[in-house]
Parts: sequence; C-alpha cells; structure tokens
Amino acid sequence: MSLACGAAWAQSSVTVYGLLDVGVDQVRKGEGNVQGTLFGMSGTTPVPNAMASPETRTNRMAPSLSAQSHFGFKGTEDLGGGWKGGFTLEGGIQADGGVLSNDGRLFGRQAFVSLTTPVGEVRLGRQASPMLIGYYLATTERLGGTDLMGAGLVVNTLQTYQDNMASFLVRKGPWLGVLSYSTNAGVSNRISAARASATSATPAANAATGQIIGGLTAGAESPDDRGRAQGALLAYNGTPFSVIATYHRNDFRGAQVGVASAANGGTFVPLYALDTYTGAMIGAKYKAPTDTMIVANFHVGKYDNVGPLDPKVQTASVGVKQAFGAFELGVQYMQSRFKNFTRGKDSGVMLGADYNFSKRTAVYSRIGFVDDDRGNIVRGTVTPLPIAGGPGALLVPLGAQEVPLFSGAGQNTDARTSIVSVGIRHLF
Repeated sequence: MSLACGAAWAQSSVTVYGLLDVGVDQVRKGEGNVQGTLFGMSGTTPVPNAMASPETRTNRMAPSLSAQSHFGFKGTEDLGGGWKGGFTLEGGIQADGGVLSNDGRLFGRQAFVSLTTPVGEVRLGRQASPMLIGYYLATTERLGGTDLMGAGLVVNTLQTYQDNMASFLVRKGPWLGVLSYSTNAGVSNRISAARASATSATPAANAATGQIIGGLTAGAESPDDRGRAQGALLAYNGTPFSVIATYHRNDFRGAQVGVASAANGGTFVPLYALDTYTGAMIGAKYKAPTDTMIVANFHVGKYDNVGPLDPKVQTASVGVKQAFGAFELGVQYMQSRFKNFTRGKDSGVMLGADYNFSKRTAVYSRIGFVDDDRGNIVRGTVTPLPIAGGPGALLVPLGAQEVPLFSGAGQNTDARTSIVSVGIRHLF
C-alpha cells in the first residue's frame, strides 16, 4: 500500500510494509543437568533435575520461525540535487498472540529520521545495528527463530537493535559501508532476565530487579556514559560473491549482571560487574549459477568484567540452500562455545524446506536440534554462586540474550532441544 502527496517544492511518499510468519511446532527438551548450580537450588536446598530442568514436549503455535514478523511505515521526500528527507517506523509483532516484540515496544525494531545527501545517508533514532545488517547478508535464511546462523548475533542483544543511534551509510554499487554511534544503546545499571511484562519464568522489570540488555527503559542516558556503543560494517554484496565484515563495541561501566526474582516486590543477586563488550563477525556468500547458495560466518565476542574473568564466545556456522524452481531445500550447522569461562558449548543442525507460491507467500517446514554441553561450573565474582552452561543456555537467564531458542521455547542446560515445525509466511 502506498500513499502519495505532492507539493510545489518536493515530492513525498509513504509506504506501509511488513511480514507475518506463523507456524505450528513441537518442541522437545531433554532433561537438563543443573546440579551443583544456582539453577538447581531452591534457597539452600538442592532440587532434582527432574523438577528443576524436566524433560518436556510442547505443542505450540509459534511466531517468526522462518522470518521475523514485523510491520512498518517508511517515507521519503525528494529535496532535489541528490538530497532526500525520510523516516522509518517499524515494529516487531508476535502474530500468534498479536502482541508486540522487542520487550513490548510499538516501534521496537526501528524508529528513525534520515537525511540522504549526495555522499551518504544520516539516520537518527532507534535502528538496526551494523552487526545485524551484516548478519542479514551472512545467512541462507532470514534470521527467524530457527535460523541457526544468527547464533553469534544474539550473544549480546545490543548487536541487534539499539536506542539513541546516529549512523552514516554509504552505498556505491555492490559496496555498503556503515558507521554508528549510540549514547546508550540499551544498558541499565542492573542486568537480568526481567522483562517489561512478567512471564512464567521471569519477573517484571523494575529498579530492584533490573532488566534485559536492550530492555524497554534500558536506553535512558546517564552521566557515566553507560551503554555507549560504536559499530561498523563493510560489505561487498555482489554476484556471485559477497563478503561481509562488521564490528560492535559497547560500554557497561560497571553495570551488574545477575539473577532476579519477583519475591518481596523484586530482588536481584549480582554475579558479575561488566566493563565492556566487543564483537566482530566475518562472513562470505556464494551464489552458483545452479541456484545453489553457500554461506559461512564466524563471530567472536568478549565480555570484559570488572575483575579477572572475561568470558569469550566463539561462534561459527555454515549453510547451504538449493532452489528447484519454487522449492527451496536448505541445511545449516552451528557451534557456539565459551573459549574460557564455563567452556560450555551449543551445537545444532537445522533442515529447511520452502515452497514459494509467489514472491510474497510461502509455506515452510523446519526440523532440527541444538545440543547444550554445560562445561564446567564457575562462580560469580561479585556473589560467588555457581553457574554452568553453553552460551545459548546461560546467556538467556542472565539477561544478555532477549529471545530464547526457537522463538521463545528455550533450552535446558546440558540437554538436547529439538523442533519440528510447519508454517506460512506472507510479505506485504
């Protein structure tokens, strides 16, 4: 849908766009192993794995399995001489229940105003980070809930969307360059799994509990520059080859990360005090004349703590997709692991099939699994409580990753989580 209006000095237009993706799935989780960790305790009493991390099988209607559902409005005004004014308002939606994504924001994906000049484009507001743009170019899929090639991206939620961002984009043929800076991309003084709205597993965010990285109110600026972030992207998106390199850094300024509870109006137990996070990704894509796509990416991320322990996460993935007319078949492999810290890891395989009725409408199926190896038990440096797990299993309960595995299904520590799904995707 497009609405257009004219004026004597300029021409402007507004476009409504979006994508809806809903599927039905079955998610199976093996019994986890949380013994010896704080997640296997009730107060000071040990809880058996069968109660603390039980084997489950859940049938769901689930959102965004193959692509992230969203809706948006964007507009441009031609100012002449290579200059344009513009805006984008874009929100994520969980179409299974009609609720908003991105911790309940109306326009949680993007909300920015822009000015395009003869040399590049300036954007101000909430935006996709350079790292996220890079990952969209470095996957065989669309970064939906079953896209294992995005595992390195979600090691830190600030690598996806950021508050308070200023960016500069340059496009020259197949080349794309992006520089970004944020005054606070989304870091509160306390980091936990608490959300804007309470869930069965997490309390509501408040001053006592803290909130997830990138939470609804986490982007409020402070005098200590907490949450300040910088990013960069350089990509050659050509045919048949594409090469992508991207970088992210953000400050925590001693923000504490820990576990939160809704008890007594909200409690928080700090485990670590964070200083900075840095991440980098390189990726490559090859599109063969036979409609074969081969993509690989490699990501490294490091959380610098206030103290001796600096967790390092290394993630590698590869994917292949083959088109047969309207059919597409694909396979992905991923491994994400702590190079130090717990030395835990997550490894997974995903098989995919799509049938494209048109450029807008498709049906799909995804079948795959992720195995978590919890590694060693480590203790917090602020409060010496024990934890263990691979990146995917551990970073969600600590608030560094917003959306659990497989569009919110989550995973058990030291166990296999598998999914079988079918769904419909429509672009408008």
